[in-house]
Amino acid sequence: MALAAIGTAAVERCRIPDAVGRPTWTVRTVHDGDTITCHDTEGETHKIRLFGIDAPEAAQAWGRESSDALSRKVAGRRVAVVSRGYDQHGRLLGTLWIDDRDINREMVAEGHAWVFGRIAPDPDLVEAESAARRERRGLWADSRAEEPSQWRAAHPRQP
Repeated sequence: MALAAIGTAAVERCRIPDAVGRPTWTVRTVHDGDTITCHDTEGETHKIRLFGIDAPEAAQAWGRESSDALSRKVAGRRVAVVSRGYDQHGRLLGTLWIDDRDINREMVAEGHAWVFGRIAPDPDLVEAESAARRERRGLWADSRAEEPSQWRAAHPRQP
């Protein structure tokens, strides 16, 4: 399998990972504002949950707008993925890069997602969310916006 995902050590060494400029995975499906499916250079499929962000669910206020925003950024594009391991659902946790653009950060900065992670969240993401809130960008201008974790707690999936 091709190594398109690079470890967290590269992220700690520099702001823009070495993989930027040499994208190797192709985005095939955008599921919502924080989950995509990619094919690597060998055709293997990887479901990726964008690390450090939480976008509204499809049935939630701003869910469609968030998903559409991510689609406009990455659908059909080649991306570099900085891996942060796997979540409890077996999805790769990663930060998406197109050239020098941190797509996860863009989603938060434009008001399409919240910062996710109560313990030591990424300071760049926190700063981006604070600015989006202050300037009422995206979901921050929608009075119905509700943090996805709270929405999921109030709307559990039915078997």
